[in-house]
Amino acid sequence: MTTAPHLACLSVLPTDEDPGRVWALGALAHLQVGVLVVNHTGEIVFVNEWFLKRCGRSGASVLGHKITEVFPQLIGSYFSRRLALSQSTGLPAMLSHSLHAPPLPLYMPHLVGHPQAVLSQTVHIIPLGHSAGSSPHKPLTLIQVTDVTPTVRRESLLRTRVDQMHHMARLDSLTGIGNRREFSETLDSELRAAIRNRAPLGLLMIDIDHFKNYNDHYGHPAGDRCLRDVAELLRKVVRRPRDRLARYGGEEFAVLLPATPLEGVIEVGREVVERVRKLGLQHEASPLGPVVTVSVGATSVQPKAPEESTYLVRLADEALYAAKGAGRNRLCWVNAADEVPVAQAQA
Repeated sequence: MTTAPHLACLSVLPTDEDPGRVWALGALAHLQVGVLVVNHTGEIVFVNEWFLKRCGRSGASVLGHKITEVFPQLIGSYFSRRLALSQSTGLPAMLSHSLHAPPLPLYMPHLVGHPQAVLSQTVHIIPLGHSAGSSPHKPLTLIQVTDVTPTVRRESLLRTRVDQMHHMARLDSLTGIGNRREFSETLDSELRAAIRNRAPLGLLMIDIDHFKNYNDHYGHPAGDRCLRDVAELLRKVVRRPRDRLARYGGEEFAVLLPATPLEGVIEVGREVVERVRKLGLQHEASPLGPVVTVSVGATSVQPKAPEESTYLVRLADEALYAAKGAGRNRLCWVNAADEVPVAQAQA
């Protein structure tokens, strides 16, 4: 039997008088994966239609040539080393798309020649050993290339969506700043960083004064606008990349200030009190005056253990309550170095 016509440019493997081999080669030729067969010297002795379409070459330009001649970029590559190892040991190998860049210059058929369209690939290198068509001393090796581009794109899309959902789960939907969860996670990570670096960690707790009166007087939609306005102002005060602003709950905000001693935390706290007052948001229902004001509690610790996150929050809360007790519209702070917290009011 002579070689089937559609295999004439796809194979130099002998098929005469072997109907089974003709059928097998025909099946390989039409598989929806790339198939190359190379001999012991790396010369390509079979290539299927899928592979030719995606590398933009003809069978005549590939068959009978060494794989590194057809694809010079493979010289010295990890793929070439794995191929040589499989040929010498007879053991198969796999190059996963998740661990390796695409080794072969294969593209979507209509985008051949566009480097940005290189297919994501999983490559199997399979020694054929002493199979028919190869001599005992000159075994063949099959290279199977699977296009995993759709899988990679789906994985990327899923990762993006998961990241978006994770990000949204850490945001306060009303103000667009971090929520209590985001604050807690950031506090834990910054506390560990402060322990490693032996650096101070500062915290401000901020509460809008008489906010219930504001809601009762102006209504909840106006209260929401007030929260957004205050949050936007706090964004401008919290300027450093690692500083974190979060809505702690209700009308209360928290500002985490990494690597900031008490003096620096006090300075930021004073700016918060002054700028909120100067914002001039009308608050006719406040006994403190005609505009929205805030009470702020400040502290800073140099933590030595992860459990001190609770201690840091407690000190800032104590300072905040002291500010409220002293008349509101002011900053109070607690010096953790004294061990017995002492609140000092600053009008």
